[in-house]
Amino acid sequence: MAPYKARVIAVSVFLVIFFLAVAGKLFTIQILDGGKYALNSKMQAQKRRILNAHRGDIYDRRGRQLAVGVPGGRVALGLDVLGVEEAAGKAVLQRVYPMGEVAGPLLGYVGKDGYGLGGAEFAFDHYLRGEDGWEMVHRDGKQRMYRKIGMPGKEPKDGADLYLTIDVNLQKIVHSVLKQTVESLNAKGAMCIVMDPRTGKILAMANEPSFNPNIPSSYSLTDRQNKPISLIYEPGSTFKAVTASVALQEGAYAENDLINGNNGTFEIYGDTIRDDSRQGLITFSKALAVSSNVCFAQIASGFKNDLFYRYVRDFGFGAKTGIALPGEEGGILRPANTWSGRTRVSIAFGYEVSATFLQMMLAYAAVANGGVLLTPIICERIEKKNGTTAEPAKVRPVRRVISEETARRLRKMMQNVVENGTGKQAVIPGIPVGGKTGTSRKSEAGSYTKQRHWSSFIGFLPVDEPSLLCGVVIDEPAGGTGGGAAAAPAFRKIMSLALAHPEFDLSDKILKPAAVQDTQSRQIKLPDFSGRKTVTVTAQLDSMKIAFRIVGDGNIVRHQTPPSGTFTENRVGEVVLFTDENQQTYDGAVKVIPDGIGKELRDAFNIFNAKGIPIYAVGSGKVLKQSIAPGVIMSKAVVCTLYCDRKK
Repeated sequence: MAPYKARVIAVSVFLVIFFLAVAGKLFTIQILDGGKYALNSKMQAQKRRILNAHRGDIYDRRGRQLAVGVPGGRVALGLDVLGVEEAAGKAVLQRVYPMGEVAGPLLGYVGKDGYGLGGAEFAFDHYLRGEDGWEMVHRDGKQRMYRKIGMPGKEPKDGADLYLTIDVNLQKIVHSVLKQTVESLNAKGAMCIVMDPRTGKILAMANEPSFNPNIPSSYSLTDRQNKPISLIYEPGSTFKAVTASVALQEGAYAENDLINGNNGTFEIYGDTIRDDSRQGLITFSKALAVSSNVCFAQIASGFKNDLFYRYVRDFGFGAKTGIALPGEEGGILRPANTWSGRTRVSIAFGYEVSATFLQMMLAYAAVANGGVLLTPIICERIEKKNGTTAEPAKVRPVRRVISEETARRLRKMMQNVVENGTGKQAVIPGIPVGGKTGTSRKSEAGSYTKQRHWSSFIGFLPVDEPSLLCGVVIDEPAGGTGGGAAAAPAFRKIMSLALAHPEFDLSDKILKPAAVQDTQSRQIKLPDFSGRKTVTVTAQLDSMKIAFRIVGDGNIVRHQTPPSGTFTENRVGEVVLFTDENQQTYDGAVKVIPDGIGKELRDAFNIFNAKGIPIYAVGSGKVLKQSIAPGVIMSKAVVCTLYCDRKK
C-alpha cells in the first residue's frame, strides 16, 4: 500500500500544480493581459482600407479626352497599361491615354503608385491626384469583409480635371506631319510647336520620336522627354530675326539700306565667314531674305556688346520661359564681359548661343504680336469637382522688347523671306506668310561638322495681324537638307491642314471674306463644298457668280467660310475654300460611328481609336450602350460616350 499511496500523492501534487499553472495563465490572459489580447483580436478582425480618390481627367481646350482614369482590370487600346494592383492596401487606378503617342511627352504618364511622372501629369499632379480616404472594415469568421455602422472613416476627395490649351485635331496633324517628314528625310528626329502669339497659348507641342504613355516602360528615358523645352541647340539663321530687330529698333539700318555682301566672305579675327550664295551690294531686307551671314556679321559688328546682350536677354534667351511643365532648360547665353571679339558676330546668325525651341518660338511671338515677350501658357483651366475653377488661363506679359512699329516692319521683311527668299516652300496660296529659315551645324570634338545639322523654319500668319505661329525643327535630315527645303514644307503642310480642318476655329479669323459691291446681287444659300474636288467647286462658284479664294494647293476642299447653309449675295462677299495636299494625312470630317455595344471596354477603345473618334467611358467592363448609335454618319469630329456595366 505504501508504494500505491506514494503514487497517488505524486499524481495529486502534479494535478494541483498543473491546475494552478492553468489558473495562473488564465488569470494572466483574462485579467492582467486581457486588454492587450482584446486589442489583438480586434486588429485581426478589422482592417483599415484605403478609398482611392479618382484622379482628375485631362482634356484639350475644347473638352476632348487626353487622359482618363479607368478602375478595374487591364483595359484600353488592347495594351497592358498601368493596371490596378493591391499595394499596401491601396488600389491604383489605371490611366488610359486615348491618343496614344500623339501627345506622349507633353502629357507624361502615371506611375503604379498613382503619382504623375513627367509632362502635365507631373506638373499638375497636386490638382489631379486628389486626396484618398479610408474606412475601417470588419472580417467575420468566413473572412468576409464588411463595414459596421458607426466605424470611423474618411471620404475621398476626387482630383480636379485639367484642361490644356492644346487642340487635339491640331496635335494630330502635327504628329502625323512630323512622322512623315522624319521618315521621308531619313532624319534623326523633329520638333514642332504651334501657338497663338497674341496670348502665348500652346496649341500643339510634339516631338518625333514620341512615346506611348499607355506603355511607358517600352521606351527609353530619352524618348519620353519633351524635347521642345528640354533640349538646347544653336538655332542658326532663325536667330537673325532677333539681330534684325535690334538693327531696326536702334535705327542702325532701314529696310532699303545697302550692305556689301563682299562676294560671300567676311574676315574677322583671322576667321572667314562665308555665304552659300555670294552677294554684292544688297539691301538689308534682301540680306534677311537670302540669309546672308556676311551681311549680318557686318550688322552685328556695329553693335556694342552690352547693347546686343541686353536685347538678346530681353528676348528671353538665357532664362527659362516659365512654362508650367517639368524639365525645362534655360539655354546658354554667356555674359557680355566674357565675349571674345567674334562672339557678337557669331550670335548674329545663331551660333555661340544655345536655346530651347520654345525660347525661339517666344522670340518670334514677340515679333508677331507687336513687340511683347509673353510667358507661355499650357493650362487653359482647372475645374474642381465642386464646380469652382482654379488657375484660369491669363495672358502674362514679361516685357516689351521692341516697339510695335519695329515689329510691323520686321514682319514685312520676313514676308519677303517667304515670298522671295529662302522660305519659298512655306508659301500658302491665299494667305500672307512671314518667317525665317535656319540651318545650323552641330558641334563635334570642338568644331562644327558638315555632316550633322539642325534645319528649321519658324513662321506666322497672316502677316499684318498674326494669329498663328508655327515652328518646325528637323534633327539631322539626310543629304545636308537646309531649313528652306526640309522644315519649310512641313510648316506649309501643317498650316494648310489646320486651316482646312472644319473644327479648327482660328481659320475663320485668319481669312475674313472681303466685301465686293454689286447692285445686281441676289440671295443664294451656300451649298456644302467639303470633300469635293477643288476644280468642281470653283466651276460651280463661277457659274453662281460668287467670288472665291483658295487657301492651300490641294485638290480636295476640306473647309469653307462662310459655312454651308449661309445665305449670301452673289457678287457680294467672298467664299474661302481651304484645301489640303493629301486627304489621308489626317482624320477626315466624315466619320461612321462603330458599334461598341456588348464589347469589353478595351476592345471598344481599339475600335473607336482606329476610327479617330474620341470616347468617354462611364464605368468599366462591357459596354451596355453608347451615346451615338452605331452606323450614324457624323460630319464633324465627335466624342462618343460608352456606358459600361460596372460603375467607377
